[in-house]
Amino acid sequence: MLADALEDSRESPALSLFRREWHTYRKVVENNYMFHREVYAELHRLLRDEAPQPFRFLDIACGDASASATALKGTTVALYYGIDLSRPALDLASKALAALGCPVTIEQRDLVEAVLTWNQSIDVAWIGQSLHHFDVADKLLLMSAVRRAVGERGFFLIWEPARLDDENRNGWLSRFERTSRPLWAALTPEEWDAMLAHIRAADFPETDSRWRALGREAGFGKVRELFVAPTNINRMYCFQA
Repeated sequence: MLADALEDSRESPALSLFRREWHTYRKVVENNYMFHREVYAELHRLLRDEAPQPFRFLDIACGDASASATALKGTTVALYYGIDLSRPALDLASKALAALGCPVTIEQRDLVEAVLTWNQSIDVAWIGQSLHHFDVADKLLLMSAVRRAVGERGFFLIWEPARLDDENRNGWLSRFERTSRPLWAALTPEEWDAMLAHIRAADFPETDSRWRALGREAGFGKVRELFVAPTNINRMYCFQA
């Protein structure tokens, strides 16, 4: 116990913050407040039924990769690449991905820089709940780079917050708070306040129409909506050549 306390006292502020935020995030995931189960089930279905077989998979902002690892089980994944800014998350990812049975590469890198300099062909690129943190210009840069990487047969899948077409950012934030607070009952008031503060500071969702338009501007000819959260806060899209 004393050794644990001493270890905790030496923990970096960044790692301490990661642990606090990760604990809250795991509550959200485990209670399915953002419909992770449905989204990753749909990802698994597409990888199994529609993706080139076998396929090379790029996981952008992979985090701990636990949900992706589950979605990839039972598929013909041939190579896995994961990129994320968080070293503690990637340390967890290496354990989650160990059972895949294919070569795995994970890198701690800036997401936009990593994708813009990507020089390997992939068949499926995936980003979930991260693209909305960027401004419109960087969203388009990243999506255009992915378009080049997946070629003519590949898929780019995103799962992101989406505003209604007549809704501004403040309207979406108010709707998120009004819709989600009664449902996210497992979070303490302090955890909810911290989560809401993060969302208000860092979330910049596009409208449904704008997500689709960004795909077309990036060079994708086909856009499909695969899933809409029952709360109508988040949507999952598939972009193809």
